[in-house]
Amino acid sequence: MTGRTAAADAWIRYRRTARQDGLVRALTLLCETVGDGGPLRGPGGHVVVPAGVAGAEAGGVVTTMAVEGGTVVALRSRAEPPSGSTTPRAEQMERAAWALGVTCLRFGLSERLLDAVLAHLGGRTVGDAKLLHQQMVKGGVAEAVIEQLEIETMLAGATPGDLDDDVLAGLNAQITETDRMLLRLLGAVSFLADGPGQVARVSELIADVHFGSARAGEHGGAA
Repeated sequence: MTGRTAAADAWIRYRRTARQDGLVRALTLLCETVGDGGPLRGPGGHVVVPAGVAGAEAGGVVTTMAVEGGTVVALRSRAEPPSGSTTPRAEQMERAAWALGVTCLRFGLSERLLDAVLAHLGGRTVGDAKLLHQQMVKGGVAEAVIEQLEIETMLAGATPGDLDDDVLAGLNAQITETDRMLLRLLGAVSFLADGPGQVARVSELIADVHFGSARAGEHGGAA
C-alpha cells in the first residue's frame, strides 16, 4: 500500500463507520481524529457534535437532537483559538481535513439511508408483489443510486486539499438532495424521531453549518 493510498484509506473509515455504525459513532471518530483540541466550527460559529464530546467546544447549546445511537447537540460559540496556536498553513490543512471528513461521513450516512430504504421497501407488498418491484419505486431507487455513484467517483482516493471548497460544497448539496429522494421513498417512516429520517435531517444540518445552505440543489461537485 503506497503512502497516498494509505492516506486516502484513512478518509474512507469515516464513510465506513457512518454506514455501519451510524451518525454518533462516526461523528465521534471525526471529532477525535481531526481538529486541534475539538471539532471545527463553521463560518457562523456553529458546530454539531455528539453530546459526549460537546464539552470540547465552549459556547451555548442551540438545540439537542436524539438520533439512532445517541444524542447530538448544535452549539454556537464565538470563542477564538488562542493566538499563535496554529500557523495559517496548519489551520488551512486542518479545515481541509475536516471538510473532507464531514463529506465522507455524510456520504456514509446516505449509503446507510439507502440500506434502510431497501430493507423497508423489501418488506412491504402491494397485492402479491413487493413494493420494491413497483416501477415508480424502482425508478426512484435507481435515481438515488446513480447520484451516490457520482459522489463515490468524486470522493474516490481523495485526501485533504484534493477537492476545493466549491467542489465539496457541491458534493454536500448532492448528498442532501439524494437523501431527500430516499426519504420520499420511506413515506411516513421518515418522520419518526428515532428513525433514519432524523439522522438525515441532522446530516443536512451539519452540511448547512460547514458549507451553507445556499447551494442546496446544485450538483457542482458532480459537474
